[in-house]
Formats: sequence, structure tokens, C-alpha cells
Amino acid sequence: MPETTHSTVVYSITEGIAHVEIDRADKLNSLTREVFEDLVEAGLALKDSSEVKAVVLSGRGRAFSAGLDFTELARIAEAGAATRSTSEEEAETGNGAKSADSVASVVEVGTRLGSARALAQKAVHVWSLVEVPVIAAVRGAALGGGLQIALGADMRVVGPDVKLSVMETNWGIIPDMCGTQLLPRLVGPAQAKKLIVTADTIGAEEALRIGLVEEVVEDPIARALELAGQIAGKSRSSLVWAKRLVDLSYESDLSAGFDAEQEALAQLLGTDEQKQVVAERLAMMKARAKG
Repeated sequence: MPETTHSTVVYSITEGIAHVEIDRADKLNSLTREVFEDLVEAGLALKDSSEVKAVVLSGRGRAFSAGLDFTELARIAEAGAATRSTSEEEAETGNGAKSADSVASVVEVGTRLGSARALAQKAVHVWSLVEVPVIAAVRGAALGGGLQIALGADMRVVGPDVKLSVMETNWGIIPDMCGTQLLPRLVGPAQAKKLIVTADTIGAEEALRIGLVEEVVEDPIARALELAGQIAGKSRSSLVWAKRLVDLSYESDLSAGFDAEQEALAQLLGTDEQKQVVAERLAMMKARAKG
């Protein structure tokens, strides 16, 4: 499939692997409303694509994403100040409807996409809705919202030069792009609180030590594409169920999870796809034995 281009995001699909790239290299892939919209659009385009077995998410140039663009931050801060001023006035008059509308405009709240309503959250959450595994390939900076986008992937491969931080408390806010909910799942609640309240920037080895990333390699994009190729060699149905079941483990008790495993097995066993995978695997093992 040829490269599909949006204003700030590009993606292509080759042999079952979709490579999605934030395309603002001259701005260190800083995030704007347009980037959020393009990420959501790309994610939705890939969400149920039967052609795609794995997704690699990266940024063009020397950074994954340096976080929210300063012009966007200024716009949000200005809108927030206007909202507070309006809210105080309406509190005196008893008219709260406009205040609610103003708040919604600040955080770009709309209809839900999965569990997310705010636009910036959707740009992160959409990758969990993609049926197949998503790998974030991170080099250079992944700061603030940039890191939170990487948290939306199923795994993270980073370069040795990375700088990672949820730095929102430096600006008097909190990680509002799913970060407070996704980070504890990776590193545990205590470590997540430490990273959020200190806004510390950490490197690759520390990120690996605490479980924030899965691999540290010299060329994370090449490695992510290699890993995606390995994944794409599996049956798509088993990949979809594997991702769905692991995600379910965060939301259900063991009995529901165990039942879901058996449901998945019943749906996978004996299908043409599964029979083909078994036949190919046995042929490969036979060829190795002869060699």
C-alpha cells in the first residue's frame, strides 16, 4: 500500500505491517490539535483492517515527540483563564451551562472513542483499540504528551539516547493524555507517582529497569519493524485474541478471564487459518530436521 499522508501524520502498510509516523520533524514532532486529529484518524483507519497484523508508531527525525507545542499550550492556558473567569461570573449569576461548554472547548471533549472523550486522550487510547499489537519506536525525546502517546502502544522499543518524562507538573497541570491511568499499569503506582510529581527526566536504562520500556537498541525503528515482522508471521486471529485477553486482565476477575481464554480457544481451533499455521509450522520443523 502506498504511503497515506495527512497534514502531520503519514503511514504505509507493507506485508501486513503498518508504519505510522508523526511528521513534524522540524518541530521535534511537537503536538498540536491537528496532530491529535491525524493520529486518531490514522488509528481508526487501521483499527479493523484485515490487512494489518502489526503497527509501528514512531516520529520522523531525531525525536519521537517533544510534547505539546508551545503555541498550543498558550492557547489552552488562555482558554483556561477565560473559562475560570466565566465560571466565576456565572457562579454569581447562577448560570452554569455556558461554563460547562467553555470547559469542554478547552479539553476538546466530544463523543467517546472507547473509554476516551477528550481529543488528546483519543490520540493515545486509539492504539489500544487497534486489534493487533502496536509497537512504539522511540528515539530522542518523548516528553509530556509525547511519552503518553508511547504509553498507548502495547510495547516500547527505545534508543540509548532517549529522554523520557511526564513533565506536566512543571507547568502546573497533570498528565491528562491517559498518563495517570496507563503509567501505573507499566511501572506500578508508587513509581508512577514519583515520575509524575517530580517530573523527572529519565534515560533508557532507568526506563528499562522500572519496566517502562521493553528493549533498548541502537536503532529502535529498525528493531520495531523487525519485531513487527516477526509478529506479522503469526495468524492474525491469534494476535487479536492475545492482545484482547491481556487487556481484559486489567478489567476483569480471574474467572471471567479464564472463561474468555476458553472462548478464544474454541473460536481459533480448527479454522482454516489455524490449520494453515499448523501445516506451515510442521513443514518448517521437518525441513530443519532434515538440515
